[in-house]
Amino acid sequence: MTLILPKPLHSRFLLLTFSYNGGKIEEKMKLNKLVVQGFKSVKGEESLIVDGKVTILIGANDHGKSNLLDAISRLNDDKKIEGEDRNWDLPESEIVKLQWHFIPSDSALEKIKSMEIVPPPVQEKTDVSVPADPSAPAVADVPKEECFPVNTTGEIVYYRDSKDNIVKVLSVPLQIPVSKSADILSLRPRVELFIPPTTNLVDQVNLSQLEQPDFEFMQGIFRIAGIWDVRQTIFSQNDKNAKILNQASEVLTNMLNDRWNQGKNLKWKLEHTGTNGDHIVIRIQDPSIDSRFTRPSLRSSGFRTYFLLSMITSARAEKYPSNAYIYLFDEPGTYLHPHAQLDLQRSFEAIAEKTQIIYTTHSLFLINKNYPDRNRVISKTKAGTKIDQKPFTKNWKSVRESLGILLSNNFLIAEKTLLVEGPSDIIYILDAIKKLKFKKIVDIDLNDFSVVDAGNSKNYLAMAKLMLCEGRDVVALLDGDQAGIGIENNLKKICEKEIENKRLQINKLSDKKSVEDIFPDLEILKTAISNGATYLSSSGLRKLKAQIDISAEINKINYSTVDTLGKVIVEKTASLFEPEEEISKLSIALEYENISKLDGSTPSAAIAELGKIKEFLNLRGERAAEGGVFEEV
Repeated sequence: MTLILPKPLHSRFLLLTFSYNGGKIEEKMKLNKLVVQGFKSVKGEESLIVDGKVTILIGANDHGKSNLLDAISRLNDDKKIEGEDRNWDLPESEIVKLQWHFIPSDSALEKIKSMEIVPPPVQEKTDVSVPADPSAPAVADVPKEECFPVNTTGEIVYYRDSKDNIVKVLSVPLQIPVSKSADILSLRPRVELFIPPTTNLVDQVNLSQLEQPDFEFMQGIFRIAGIWDVRQTIFSQNDKNAKILNQASEVLTNMLNDRWNQGKNLKWKLEHTGTNGDHIVIRIQDPSIDSRFTRPSLRSSGFRTYFLLSMITSARAEKYPSNAYIYLFDEPGTYLHPHAQLDLQRSFEAIAEKTQIIYTTHSLFLINKNYPDRNRVISKTKAGTKIDQKPFTKNWKSVRESLGILLSNNFLIAEKTLLVEGPSDIIYILDAIKKLKFKKIVDIDLNDFSVVDAGNSKNYLAMAKLMLCEGRDVVALLDGDQAGIGIENNLKKICEKEIENKRLQINKLSDKKSVEDIFPDLEILKTAISNGATYLSSSGLRKLKAQIDISAEINKINYSTVDTLGKVIVEKTASLFEPEEEISKLSIALEYENISKLDGSTPSAAIAELGKIKEFLNLRGERAAEGGVFEEV
């Protein structure tokens, strides 16, 4: 007898929910903007600009983050606007309105181009001596097909209001007849909203539990293993069902090993347990463990986070098949400790290769510092919910006000710390990392470590000891001047043991080199110094020396073989004023950060130094590394 198992989940969903394996990514329609009016806590018209990969809605509880996710989900035909969705203060004469603006993919553009009405070519004038055909219809008699409004943004725009309560096409980038409405609507992705499970990751399930929303994780396992369609009969222990589970275990193992490269040696086993096999349990055979099987719930937090997320999204994707998806997660870090929240961010990066993700949080640890422009701050005022599209300006002021926190480069949780001499060093180093990440020259996860300054060279030793006492791995970045040499010698004396076991590693810059020599762009730095000097003199805070040309003097600043650039800047800026007084290094750095652009240049020396720092601290790249999620607890 040949046993036929149900067809397992199609591999395209595994690509979507696990990780991108290097093949060509098929572009999907991208949600570009959501426009909301009169929906729940949003009273007036508000627009949410959506990132092409991951968008993060930050804010305190009850400020409207979940309402915006809910508004996005109304793109689905089965999610109508209900009476209770109407904003309480919305005038009776107005209706609830929702709009979704999509950037069409190349394939979507090809489809709508095939529907476009192309005006007939202008016919050449005929010989007036030739009589017209009396049977030909007059131009005015040719029926004109009604078309959708054409926008100039190149978008496909859908809308829904509380009057008709059905999703319609509002406008398109080409002249498309209204008769093609169903075809345009079919281009929409499916929106799926995920609420954090109220239970932790479980290892076994019975039939009644399997049907419950809280066990979507197990539904994903059953679908991938190919036993979802036999769930009504599989919870009974007999020879036939044992054989089905044995083959399902092989399918599950092959699927997961194929997608999680670093877990390719794990073998997954589905077995009957409980009374007469009324439960099915998941066991994992790990070659690194000889004495026993392990289970998903006993793995590392990164494994549990990523695995739970993957299985739930797989279950939902097969339950509601679509050509594309937008995944919404409402407070996904609720049940995770800070380190697991950082792992979750990395998992989202992998999934976002194929699917747009939007999630809400009021946690510091789910704010993405690798891509500050992905964050949005949601706040509530007397006028209703408001959206700050650029919360990273003014040192993340709106984020700090919204969450009541101070952002401090992950100081609270990072076990890996780069210790620098002064606060201006932090600005130059982080600016260089962001530029090089933008250009895809370096890959460092800014959420993975902290950069801390000692304030000055006198406090450096005390700060280093404090970091080490807290159990951190520390790289001491020192200038190649006399102060740096002195700190290095003292660290070797008082931290001998920590240096020996590599908990403290010293990275001293080359002789006569400071952070200013390595990380900032010199021309931008000169502009920042010039701006600072001009401000001090024009505001009356400083008096320029007689006949001083600020631009000409600052243009003389250059790299030196005698002194560090940091010292050159101090001496030159002091020489501008009467009495002599240098411009604050921190104020120069802050102005540099203000005028620096992501696509600006960075000295090549910065790449080499960042490579050393990454190696010393064993820093991860920003995308989810599957190797890190298979560690045993």
